[in-house]
Formats: sequence, structure tokens, C-alpha cells
Amino acid sequence: MFNNVSLTQLMAWLGFIIIALSIFLGTSLAYLGKVSLMCFVLALGLFVFSKVPAGLVGMLCLVVAVVLGVPEAMLFNALNQHIVWLMIGAFIMSAVIESSGLLQRLVKWMAMHCYTPLRAIGFMSLAILLMTFTIPSTSSRAAAFMPIFLALKTHFPKYQTFFGLLIPMLILMMTNATLMGAGSHLIGIGILEGQTDAQISYMAFLLWGLPFALIISLLTIFVLRWHIKPNTVNVPLDNASVQYIEHAREPLTSQEKIALSLIGLTILLWLTEALHGFDIAFVTIAMSCIMVLPQFKLIAWNTALKKVSWSLIFFVASATVLGELLVKYKVIAHFQTLFMQGLQHISIMNEWFLILLISVISVMSHLLITSHTTRAVVLIPTFLILCKMFDLNPVAVVFIALIGINYCVTFPVSSKALLIFYELDERPFTTRQLAYLSLYLMPMYIIVMVVMYFIYWQFTGLHLK
Repeated sequence: MFNNVSLTQLMAWLGFIIIALSIFLGTSLAYLGKVSLMCFVLALGLFVFSKVPAGLVGMLCLVVAVVLGVPEAMLFNALNQHIVWLMIGAFIMSAVIESSGLLQRLVKWMAMHCYTPLRAIGFMSLAILLMTFTIPSTSSRAAAFMPIFLALKTHFPKYQTFFGLLIPMLILMMTNATLMGAGSHLIGIGILEGQTDAQISYMAFLLWGLPFALIISLLTIFVLRWHIKPNTVNVPLDNASVQYIEHAREPLTSQEKIALSLIGLTILLWLTEALHGFDIAFVTIAMSCIMVLPQFKLIAWNTALKKVSWSLIFFVASATVLGELLVKYKVIAHFQTLFMQGLQHISIMNEWFLILLISVISVMSHLLITSHTTRAVVLIPTFLILCKMFDLNPVAVVFIALIGINYCVTFPVSSKALLIFYELDERPFTTRQLAYLSLYLMPMYIIVMVVMYFIYWQFTGLHLK
């Protein structure tokens, strides 16, 4: 049993035991506060150092908390959250897009229009942006674009490295455009709603995130064009490609028309939340249920459920509750007091310093914590403590932190979207190329975040103070 335990894991368990003893013997927290903090630390350690699925880790840590005295209702209420149902509905909608044929048609549409490298860049950027609004998983979007990359690689062989980097990097940069762009957005907003009375609507996230996503995506393209210098060779399409394009011009099927209409209606309802009053989570789950009706013949109910990433669902549910326990049993308040005592002499907490601090910490976090979702679980509660310490706007702090957390292009392991392309038999790029690009993109990303705050975000409701 212990033969498979690495030295790193043994050291991690030893460190956890020491931390747990310190929590129970060296803090003035109430008993349930100590239990909550210990379980939160245990969850973080298992997320980072173990190979146990994240959803299972979260639920097991909640079970441990219940065994040690936390009310059972906290475990059962884990799924009683808007964010959880929003994600379930989003995954079902994603499955409908794939099964209806719309996703395949997008691939064909790309092949029809991308007959020069420049057109390929433009149409690919547009296609990635459109998919960001409907497919919540970055890895799913990367997998969907794999056939497009293979086709472009055949047509433009000298652009293999360029497109192999461009596609996953644009997927990550476009993630900032919408609330549905990444699971970390839903986790962060779930923690925000659990620990405060504030929330971020779909329309608000779109208003703040879309301009940033477009600007940083454009800068990414320029940096790639400058760093990866392929020869501009327009390769004529072969006969097979011409047949493929002819097939792409076929009219929409009845299933595609139905799916397109329902997806369009869903997005319209998301954007008009303020008018009809229905929560985005309710709209998503309601429309996803309508989409799987047998009469529409889009996808079977059982098939749609299999497309849901249940591990991620349980991860979000458990991580949110673990964060709520820290508030309920005064752990956040305890550390807030300690931090206030340690930082009471600091007099440079102005907006420039705060926005730079949040931006740098959130962007640099991917160098230490490779999991996108784990970064949200670790950082968002920490930044909410900062909000209470300095009386900051929690909506602004959480949104800006989520934007920073989305940067993860230094190493292939920092993002599944990058890893999917990196693990191809014929790797389109090297780790050295990726790290070198990040030397330019990372400071640019931070600078754009700071500039966006002072010229745009603070005037549209995202003021820190």
C-alpha cells in the first residue's frame, strides 16, 4: 500500500499533520472553526498533491467535517446552489450543440473560409469567441478545434507551430469574455455569493470581460506573429478540401435549426435577465431540459447526462461549501483580525497598489498552482479577506482576480487546452517556446488589467473603493 506513496506525498501528509496540530493547539478559534479550517487545508493539499479526482476530494473533506461535528445539512445543501445547476445546464447545452451537428458544421465552415493564413486567424478568432459563449469547458473547446488545427497544419505546414500555439492561447484569452467561459468563473462567483450578498450577472460579466478579452487576444496574435515568424505561403486547396467545402455548403438540417434557435433564445434570456427577472441558473437548466425533449430529437436524456462533468460539479459544490464554513464559523473574521494587526502600519493601500497587487498575485499564481479551478478556490477566499480588511468592493476584487487567474500560458500543464495540443504525437510547440512567449505576454496581461481598471472598469461599476 505504501510502496506507491512518493516522498513528496509523505512530506505533504507530514506537513498537514503539523498544520492540523497547530490549528487545534495554537489558535483561539471555536471547535467547529478549527474543524472547518483543517478540512479546508486538507482539501487544498489533496487538490495539489494527490491524484484523487477533485470532486471526490471535496466531498470526502465535507464528510470528514460532518463526522467531526459540522451539521449534516451543510453536506446535503452542497448541491443546493445556483452555480451548480448553472453548470449542469451548460454541459447539457454543450452536448446538444455537438450532437445536433452544429459543432461539425463550424469545423466545415472554418475549412471553407480559411484558405489563407490571415483569413484563418480572423475566422478562427471569431469561431473561438462564439464557442466561448456556449461551451463552458476550455478543454472541450480545445478538443473541438483539433480537427481544424489538423486541417490547417496540412494546408499550411510552415504555420504548424503558429496555429498550434494560437488556437489554445486564444481559447484561454477569450475565456475572459463571458461568465460561461471557464469553471473557475462559476467557482469564484459561487464563493462570492456564499460569503457576501454580492453577485455578478451574466450581462455584467460580458460588459466587463468582453473588451478585455478582445484586446488581450489581439495582443496575443501580434506577439505570436512577431515571435513565430512563418513564411507566408498560401497553399492551394486540394480536391479533397474542395469536396469538404462543398459539403459545408449544405443547408441546415432540421435538428441544427432547432438547436440554433434554442441556443439563441437561451443567450437572449441570459442577456435580458434584468427584464424578465429569472436567474441565469434557472434559465440555463430550464432551456437545457427543453432541449433534451424527445420531440426535438436533439439528444437523448441519458446521453446528455453522461456529457456532464460530474466530478467538476461535485468539486464546485464542495469547494463552495468549504468556503462557506470558513465564514459561518468565524475563520475568515479570525484571520482578518490577525492581518489587520500585521498591516495596520501600511499606508500605501491606494488604488494603484491594490489593483497591481491583485493583478500580479492572480496572474502569477499559475506558476505555483497548475489547476485553474484550484487557483480560484485558494485565491478568491483570500481576496475576500482583503476586501473586508480594507473595505473594498468584493465584486470588483473577485472579477479582477478571476481575470488574472485565467492567465495560464507559461507551461503546458498550466492548462488542459494547452496540454491537449502539446500531447499530440507531433508536438506543434515546445515548452521553451511557450515559456519564452509568456515572458512577453505575462507583463502585457498585467499591464492591460491595470489600464482597463483605470480607463474602463472603475467607471462601469468595478471601483475598488
